[in-house]
Amino acid sequence: MYFHRSLSILLLLPTLLVVIGGLAVLGARKETEVQAPPSPAQRITNHGPARAVSGYRNLSLQPEAAKLSARMGQRFIGTDSDVAVLIGEVSTNETRVPVRVVRRQDKRGESVELTANGKPLAWSPSQNSMAKSPLSEFERSFIERIVFDSADEFILAQLRGASYQVVGKNVRADRGGADNYDGPLWTIVRVSHSSADSDAKPESPTRLYYINSRTGLLDKVITEVRGEEIVATLDGWITVNGETFPSIVRWSNGGRQIMEFKVITFVRPNVK
Repeated sequence: MYFHRSLSILLLLPTLLVVIGGLAVLGARKETEVQAPPSPAQRITNHGPARAVSGYRNLSLQPEAAKLSARMGQRFIGTDSDVAVLIGEVSTNETRVPVRVVRRQDKRGESVELTANGKPLAWSPSQNSMAKSPLSEFERSFIERIVFDSADEFILAQLRGASYQVVGKNVRADRGGADNYDGPLWTIVRVSHSSADSDAKPESPTRLYYINSRTGLLDKVITEVRGEEIVATLDGWITVNGETFPSIVRWSNGGRQIMEFKVITFVRPNVK
């Protein structure tokens, strides 16, 4: 409820039309055993963060990230300076604004430039959230949703020392373990930034990424903000000029949608 009230108050301010309030189950059967999916905040044990070696990035350090990058097209292959531009609109129950997102890859992962209703916002590993004027708490949250609740972030976070752990395979959406189940099966990967470079940490240090075992694509991202669960659902995956991306991302809290990002155009300006 905190997120919805805060977002509504912000959108009513006449000087801020930028949508910045996107603040921010499942069962798994292994053979005959049904497991509940983990919480993003649960304590984990892993082998420590993987880091890129030498001066060149290596996106094969994390197998699940490497598999997803191969499904996304050419933008993660062979170069560390690719640029992807997404143009669309963000909407809530109260308003709808145009948004432009520029994701620039580099050896530390990426930097992201956002323009929402004409206002420039940005994020980079070295300076985190940036803007020409001081950012409000809601603006920082909006940037985090766009930057981190994405397939790009899942692939590139390894370059900043994030830790990956597979916490479930063939996890089902039902809890009953019915024999005639025909819904999605997920590989769930917990990505933690607690050991990552300090400047690169998001406000929510841990996320669960649900990768569809049948399509190989990212279905949703779950995180917690102040004890409340935020679910980002990536839907409408399409391929344009060899590049695959979700055409719609929806954020919900307690089953209630709080924000939607609809992609209208996707381009790689460096590719002719």
